[in-house]
Amino acid sequence: MATQKSSGTRVPATSNTLTVDRLLSAPLPELLAETGVEIVDAPASADMTFGRIEGRPGAARLTMPTGRSAFLQDTVARILVAKLYGAPMRPVPPTIGVYSRGGSQ
Repeated sequence: MATQKSSGTRVPATSNTLTVDRLLSAPLPELLAETGVEIVDAPASADMTFGRIEGRPGAARLTMPTGRSAFLQDTVARILVAKLYGAPMRPVPPTIGVYSRGGSQ
């Protein structure tokens, strides 16, 4: 189960503990460990321009196309983790479409 360290005890990571500040400032490896998200590299495909996250909170796989910059990978990972958890997030630029399975935005 995903956990987040808080005052010496471990509590489940939820949209309530994943604040905007936490999503944007935590080192990415730490954020992924807390949320139970694993990054997997894959060849780019038409249905996955920047990345795709599958699974559920605490056990998810984030598939990222190989060859992307570290900055782009970091940014997309944070956006998709926030989406997975339903956590608050600053608005995404309108040029980036974030869609849930089934095609709704």
